[in-house]
Amino acid sequence: MTGLVWHIVRARMSSLLGTFLALALGVALLAAMTLTLVSTVGGSGRAPRWYTAPDVVVAGAGKVSITSGSGEDRETSSTRTIRTRALPAGLADRLQAALGGEAAVVVDVAGYAAADGAPGDTVHPWSAAALHPYSWVAGGAPRAAGDVVLSAPTGHRPGDRVTVATAHGTRVFTVSGVLRTDAPGAFYATDPVAMELADGRVTAVALAVRPATTGAGTSTSTGGAAGDPARPRDAAALAAAARAVIHDARADDGSVRVLTGNSRRAGEPDPDGERRTVAIALLGTTTGLGGFVSVFVVAGTFAYAVAARRREFGLLRAAGATPRQVFRLVLGEALAVGLLASLSGVLLGTLLAPAFAEVLVRTGFAPSDFTAHFVFWAVTPAFGTGLLVALGGAWAAAWRAGRIRPVEALREAAVDRRAMTVGRTVIGLLAFGGSVPLIAVLMVSPSASAVALIIVAAMLLIVGFALFAPLIIPPLAWLLTAPLAASPGAVGLLARHGARGAVRRTAATAAPILVTLGIAGATLTGFGTLQAATDSAARDQITADALVVPAVGAGLPDAAVQALRAVPGVRAAVPVGDASVYVRDDEDLEPWAARYATGADLAGMLDIPVTAGRLADLTGTDTVAVPAGSRWKLGERAELWLADSTPARPRVVAVLDRRLDLDETFLLPAALRTGHEPALATVVYLRLTPEAARSAADRAGVAAAVATATGGVGKTVGTDEYLSAANAEQARANRQASVVVLGMALVYTAIAIANTLVMATRDRTREFATVRLAGATRRQVLAVVGTEAVVVTGVGAALAAAVTGITAWGAQYGLADLAPSVPIVIPWGPLGAIAATCLAIALLASVIPASLLLRRDPADLAAVQE
Repeated sequence: MTGLVWHIVRARMSSLLGTFLALALGVALLAAMTLTLVSTVGGSGRAPRWYTAPDVVVAGAGKVSITSGSGEDRETSSTRTIRTRALPAGLADRLQAALGGEAAVVVDVAGYAAADGAPGDTVHPWSAAALHPYSWVAGGAPRAAGDVVLSAPTGHRPGDRVTVATAHGTRVFTVSGVLRTDAPGAFYATDPVAMELADGRVTAVALAVRPATTGAGTSTSTGGAAGDPARPRDAAALAAAARAVIHDARADDGSVRVLTGNSRRAGEPDPDGERRTVAIALLGTTTGLGGFVSVFVVAGTFAYAVAARRREFGLLRAAGATPRQVFRLVLGEALAVGLLASLSGVLLGTLLAPAFAEVLVRTGFAPSDFTAHFVFWAVTPAFGTGLLVALGGAWAAAWRAGRIRPVEALREAAVDRRAMTVGRTVIGLLAFGGSVPLIAVLMVSPSASAVALIIVAAMLLIVGFALFAPLIIPPLAWLLTAPLAASPGAVGLLARHGARGAVRRTAATAAPILVTLGIAGATLTGFGTLQAATDSAARDQITADALVVPAVGAGLPDAAVQALRAVPGVRAAVPVGDASVYVRDDEDLEPWAARYATGADLAGMLDIPVTAGRLADLTGTDTVAVPAGSRWKLGERAELWLADSTPARPRVVAVLDRRLDLDETFLLPAALRTGHEPALATVVYLRLTPEAARSAADRAGVAAAVATATGGVGKTVGTDEYLSAANAEQARANRQASVVVLGMALVYTAIAIANTLVMATRDRTREFATVRLAGATRRQVLAVVGTEAVVVTGVGAALAAAVTGITAWGAQYGLADLAPSVPIVIPWGPLGAIAATCLAIALLASVIPASLLLRRDPADLAAVQE
């Protein structure tokens, strides 16, 4: 049997090529996704970039750990937070006093600082520049309090005056030098200035072992001084000494970490932490989508390839082959093709992964230094999945092939008499049934995160429609080809009967179009509808007369807010700062959005309805207003962790009503932010005096005064301008997310469309010969093929429209209670372009191979062996 399998594989190499390509490309897609995901997740295990010189780094806690279960079933899960906790007051001095004589000690701080034309938004002491390699581009070190060193690339040069936004307001510095380093870009100021701008908040203490002297002018690289056995001789001894100091300071409660080796990276500034988290989430979705698309396409391709060989299997049965032998033959072919294709796919995916990682960097979802690299264990699932899909996709088809009767050898027509099977019906019903609870969840418990269920629901609907295609296609094709019935000539008639009669062929060729347009339509429409609903909710919420947003940097400092309150025409200025908190969700920690504000000040600025309690009670440092979706009630203690991993147990003073713009968002008192994050306002809401709000000229005067009062770091915008800018940014993020999530999957399905149609066209050799011998011209046959390609595209597009319509309706229905209006936003431009591309591919992949076949004489064509 093995020899027969390899003989058939060699003999049918050209016909198996389509199956091989579908599987190889599917495995390549999955391998590229998994490699990129593993590379992103594994970034924290790389060598440090900032703390490369020190042997030991003492840093504050930078992760949250929770333990679930009991006894032997206890499990601990950890999540790295956006920021690291500051070291306890006085600990840096203790470490310096205890170890300064035996080790090089550098106290590092990270204050907020931002300026136009300069990368980064943190300022470090100049002494911290020695913690990592650097080279000078121009200039030199800062010597005076007004000097600053910038990291390249920057548009500034030594001698330039730069206005820097800090947490204490704006300050003007003189650029003393520009350096280049592989560490994250930052400002460097003199040590006292950096400490002042960081409010004395020590980020880390870096320790390096000093070479021990053995005599005058000599030193050794390994040992301590003679007669000084307590002297730290290596990183391990230095770390032990640091832990002893921490223990004596009673700071060994988990809030301080002693880091060595590659773990030093965990204590570094991580300006790309949020982007890395987003990238991991997106890549998880992309990998799941890529796996679904590849399995869907490959399984359909295998099934069609086996079904197209019905006559061949009938001949084998007539020659005496048993059903078991035919079954084993088909599975043997699938195993041979699966092994070769999976191996080829893994190699191709390994080559594609770095290019995909570069796309992530260009679109801003990954840090600039991110790249995908080969990890053996990460590609083994892709290889195994390819092999399993090959065998699984061929299993059912092989079982049906074994049941083919010898009389099937006499059948020449491609008309399907029984395309629907019991198994196909059951699995199709399960797929449709599985989509119902997902859409129900979106309708009953809607949220911004729940919209992600659209993709999963769309996958199940696509599977359901694909499996029920033999029942749906005949009436749908009849409807779509109705205009052809009235057209003169035989072309329209043949195309109409071909699409309706060869149901399995039409279903197989329409399936890649269905998955391409279905996934794209559901995803893009879901994103667009969510964005429109969010905009509607935000417009309904903001009642302020004007808003002030940062013109430079990430926020407005308290000094700028105080200056705003003194601007003529401004009656009230209420700052609101965006942040994140971590909430326990059973056995995991989930990041939730948070806003820092004083509850009493929000009245008249934002319309925030509550179902219990009062926002006016949101004061001090021990209160919180929780969203309706949280599990806490009024008066209870919420269990939260702040962005720097500090635990907080504030009392619930208000429960927010369900609103899309406040979905999964906590309101925290502004005072709680002190010491944990820079006191920066993301937006400041203004209430103007009646005189200032009276005319556009008066508003322009207020805007000019605001720019002057804030030192140019703030600008006044209206509600429409603010939301339009936010929408534009969200639309850009959605487009980039769509490129990441859909990009490679759509490229793969486009290739799959061409591959399936080439296979289907090549298998119609005898049909073309029969039509030509009956008197049809070559042009007429090509017209029939082209018309059928248009019909197939129409069938796939119609089914995809049904998938998009069902998911969009579910999203609109569910979001209706969270926003004043929820229009369904269909991105006709991108979807039209994708549909046109599918049509063009279908036409080319059908007409070109048919044209090549029809070059031969009809009699020779009829004699071609299958």
